[in-house]
Amino acid sequence: MSNSKADQNDPLDPREEGSTLSEESLQELRRDVVHDTGYKKPPKHTQFKKGQSGNPKGRPRKDDFGPGADRSASKLLLQEADRSITLTDASGSTESTAIEAVARKQYLTAMKGNPLAQKHVIERYDLAERDRRQSIAEEIKIWRLYCDRTRKEIADAKAKGETPPDPLPHPDDIVLDLDKGVQFLGPLLPEHVDAIEEACRTRDLLILQDELDRRLAEDTDVDDPLDGPGAALLFACSLDNWVPLRWRLSDGAMASAMMRARKLTKRQLLKTVYQGWRALGRQVPRGETFGSVRDGRLALKLSYKFVRGIKDGDFDNSTTEDIAEVLMDIFEEDGVRVDRDSAVA
Repeated sequence: MSNSKADQNDPLDPREEGSTLSEESLQELRRDVVHDTGYKKPPKHTQFKKGQSGNPKGRPRKDDFGPGADRSASKLLLQEADRSITLTDASGSTESTAIEAVARKQYLTAMKGNPLAQKHVIERYDLAERDRRQSIAEEIKIWRLYCDRTRKEIADAKAKGETPPDPLPHPDDIVLDLDKGVQFLGPLLPEHVDAIEEACRTRDLLILQDELDRRLAEDTDVDDPLDGPGAALLFACSLDNWVPLRWRLSDGAMASAMMRARKLTKRQLLKTVYQGWRALGRQVPRGETFGSVRDGRLALKLSYKFVRGIKDGDFDNSTTEDIAEVLMDIFEEDGVRVDRDSAVA
């Protein structure tokens, strides 16, 4: 048991009897997570951008060295550390701050075996890691209180027979990880909830669409199961994996939904599916099918490739021809023969 004064008197420690989270603190927490601010995370618009000097106009010599100027070493060091410089290596030129360049050089020197550099890097890393873990511990402590409070509000409402509140973020969507910190696996704003609920309605409709596709293809013979219907079910499973855990269907729930679809007549399926797509704002013709398993797999590959590429910045400087080549590679990986010259043209 720790005997430190901080452990004994910390009013936010959940272990302390009677520790609570005020309504004001609760709202501030929600604002922090929505705007990605909080402990050591100032608002994005006030943060320095990577490679951009904290003093873009340069050091104002008159102010620094004139009468009454602040000549402290700390101020000068911070100004120089934030100064933007250009680094050139075999891979080209990159913008960096002076302190980033020094840190990089220190690590390179340490990796070459310099004992003094190695000692300095290890000591600095130890301090930085200790600070990171302290920051995570403080963040987790606050959010544990949030989870305790919101879970109690939900439980109290259920005990009274009332509709339980649906706080954002929901406590079931919050992961308290001692290594990675607080993570949010669910919606943070009402519009996020709307998007997830629409995805769930689309998923449920795709399960019905899959059954309709199979009914409409009953008289069609295919040699390869991949050429049979199944794209709609692939899309349904993909959407189910995309939504947060609270909204996902268990294996049993997915099987039950498929069984309910099988009990409907073809006429009922045609009507329900057609009306369902119209309700979602999609003009899908009556009796339209979603293609084969092979078609669905290819469509998902293309989607994942583009989403990942956009997220990683792979297409930032890509030309139309570059993107077309990526498409051709995916088609050929799936056994689809393409004329590259015609496609790029």
